[in-house]
Amino acid sequence: MKTEILLFILGAHLPVLTALFVVTAPKSSYTASYGNNVMVECRFPVAPNFNANQLKVYWHHILDDGSSQEVYKLFNGKEVLQDQLPEYRERAFLLWDELHSGRAVLKISQVRVSDAGTYRCLIDLNGVDYKETALKVIASYEDIQTVTTTEKKETELICQSAGYPLATVTWLYRNGSELNKTANTTYFIGTNGLYNIRSVLRVQADINDTFVCRFWNKELNKNTSAALHIAATEKEREEADDFPSSMRSYIILVLIAPMMIFAALLLLLLRTIKSRQLSEKSTLQPLP
Repeated sequence: MKTEILLFILGAHLPVLTALFVVTAPKSSYTASYGNNVMVECRFPVAPNFNANQLKVYWHHILDDGSSQEVYKLFNGKEVLQDQLPEYRERAFLLWDELHSGRAVLKISQVRVSDAGTYRCLIDLNGVDYKETALKVIASYEDIQTVTTTEKKETELICQSAGYPLATVTWLYRNGSELNKTANTTYFIGTNGLYNIRSVLRVQADINDTFVCRFWNKELNKNTSAALHIAATEKEREEADDFPSSMRSYIILVLIAPMMIFAALLLLLLRTIKSRQLSEKSTLQPLP
């Protein structure tokens, strides 16, 4: 309904518009990162005697079904925000200082996924015209959380991250070659509009193996990745720590035992010799 009213206003001024008043858009599309700020604009001709109190600016978000939602309205130089969509309150502003330069700059702060779409800028100033521009919202899968769990001879690898638009997940060996195993990859859309992706891969891996999960966003032509290193389990580390100790004990036993046996034999031999000497000495003594 609001769109029809605006088009009615536009039609009423069409003769003037065609001859004198033209709104332009410096860019056909803008790209904003989730959570950041973005500024979209349209431009209009201003006369030397420009009076902002005669200016009307309408910014609308056009939905897929053709309906519109009011993002910002300036009417005769004053903000009129009672019909502003609640999700834009305290986030959408017009840069007033740019109006005298013929620029209607809409600033949207803390960009959300739902902000993506087409925006229409309609200017009413001694004529009416409008232009549309697109806003694309992106959220890179930068923060990748990883979990590695080893049970018996199988290792479970998990990668999960959130972003927008939807990405695909590929598993690789450390050298970059793709694994010929199929991972279980699922996702859900959070309340913030981001895709929460979780990919699980089960493999038979050796200690010190390294695997890589890669999030590929085709629309952005960008990928992010994380490496998962297979470390020894606590039991394996304990066994590794015990091995040198047992080896040391074995080596000590092998080296010390012969020496102890040799010492015992030597002691026995000395005792035998001494016993014989005493026996011979008592035999050689003269009788009284």
